[in-house]
Amino acid sequence: MTDNNKGDGREFTRVPIKVWVEVRTDDAVIKTHETHDLSMVGISLQHAGKTLPVGVLCDVSVFLEGVEPAIHVDMKGKVGRVTDKDLCIEFSEVELESYEHLQNLVRYNSKDIDTVDKEIDEHAGLKRKE
Repeated sequence: MTDNNKGDGREFTRVPIKVWVEVRTDDAVIKTHETHDLSMVGISLQHAGKTLPVGVLCDVSVFLEGVEPAIHVDMKGKVGRVTDKDLCIEFSEVELESYEHLQNLVRYNSKDIDTVDKEIDEHAGLKRKE
């Protein structure tokens, strides 16, 4: 898997990454290390048969391994797409400290940090600057 090119209509680069993720709704919890990619506005992961309906609101935590003290990146989002194996979450809200960690995760897993920095600079948080 490679970073997205800008010709696909996406505003942010997706980077291949394997991290521990927990997705929580009022009715379910999905925990997995089988992630596909991450961007500033979403994550794609395998759901191993436990799925959520498109549009459902959820809380997402990405756990960074190998650091002390333990760091987790927390976002609010909704399920944007579901296939027989994959679950794609669109982020709608990220706390400031988590946003900084999310930026670093995307930056350091990208093949083109300059492009990621430009994308981040063109946005105010998750939304494009006016």
